[in-house]
Amino acid sequence: MKTSYIIILTIAAILLIIMVIAMFTRKTKRLKIAIIIMLLDLCLCGYVAYDYIKEEPILTLNGNQIVQLEVNEPYKELGITATYHQKDVSKDVAIIGEVNVEKVGTYQVFYQYTYHKDKVKELQRTVKVEDHVAPRIELKGRAEMTLYENEKYEEPGYVVEDNVDENLEKEVKVEKKVINSKEYHLVYKVKDKSGNEAEAIRKICLKEIEKKPEATKPPTASNNGVIYLTFDDGPSLTTTPKILDILKEEGVKATFFILNYNKNQEVLVKRIVNEGHSIGIHGYSHDYKKIYQSVDSYMENIKKLQEKIKKSTGVTTNLTRFPGGSSNTISSFNPKIMTKLTKEIVKKGYRYYDWNVSSGDAGEAKNRDEVYQNVIKDLYRNGNNVVLMHDFSGNQKTVDALRAIIQYGKRNGYTFEAITENTPMVTHRINN
Repeated sequence: MKTSYIIILTIAAILLIIMVIAMFTRKTKRLKIAIIIMLLDLCLCGYVAYDYIKEEPILTLNGNQIVQLEVNEPYKELGITATYHQKDVSKDVAIIGEVNVEKVGTYQVFYQYTYHKDKVKELQRTVKVEDHVAPRIELKGRAEMTLYENEKYEEPGYVVEDNVDENLEKEVKVEKKVINSKEYHLVYKVKDKSGNEAEAIRKICLKEIEKKPEATKPPTASNNGVIYLTFDDGPSLTTTPKILDILKEEGVKATFFILNYNKNQEVLVKRIVNEGHSIGIHGYSHDYKKIYQSVDSYMENIKKLQEKIKKSTGVTTNLTRFPGGSSNTISSFNPKIMTKLTKEIVKKGYRYYDWNVSSGDAGEAKNRDEVYQNVIKDLYRNGNNVVLMHDFSGNQKTVDALRAIIQYGKRNGYTFEAITENTPMVTHRINN
């Protein structure tokens, strides 16, 4: 109880005692005094009662009135401290309002204490859930690319990740910034709904094609520049579908010299045939020691795969390519075996094809640019160009270079064909 209340009530008690004494004296004058004292006493008690009733609770926020949170940051309710008539009534305070920390916005939390049955004392806290984290742009493909003369740029794409907003890919703006005659940058910019900005840069280098002088090219058959794209060592579930997709999009036919395949890969073998490409025999096995052991072992090797291809596709192919090519030296453990084999398979009605343009994708070529350069620099303007490439598993550099090679060929007047039984054989000089 307040000290002032104690003092006033003490005075009132003293006056009450005086009044009682005066009343018992039975003298008129004293009786009047007693009445006056009584009235005064009533006033003092009434004042105390009124002031007690009029007093309001005291509410004090614990913590700040405005709370700022990063989205997804937990909100900790600090509550308030409430007193009424110097008594702690904090536990009787009602807390109203919710804060969704997963959604950016401004939220209100109300603290209410009810007293005298229908009176309410209220405090308010403001909670701001904000997003200050910038999105992230992840470039598909390489951040640094090389384009050769007249090669069309094809956007590999990008992915935008944000802690709050979705589908920001639509909001990306791409600006071209020219650095010099041999280089420009593509600047990708995006802003989320909270105004946070992100940026990514793709560097594009422009290169001229370095070609060998025409005089250095060996004489070839005259068919006005035909390119035969050939792929060895497939089919693979990772590389072959990508190559087939590009060939289909570009309207180009090719030749696949395949190895033995499993049930999952059989779908690709059928797709090769159904999409109009040629299919050839590379071998049921690629084990040099086994297949080049004898003429019989090699013939058994190709016949076994020939029969399997026919069973899968209905096509009987007589197109072949020796593992390592007819000029290989790895078969030297069996002297003269390649001399015998090249004669034998022709005698048996097969046609074997080596290559006169090598992409180097299974050896020295380290990346897409080197694969591309290896092919286009050795193309013969007026001849058959049998290009050696590979579609074994994980050979992404060939996938990346293929479209650019095709587009270069089209721009420069070459035609693309698949090898058939009527295609002149392109063979190497036998080294064994």
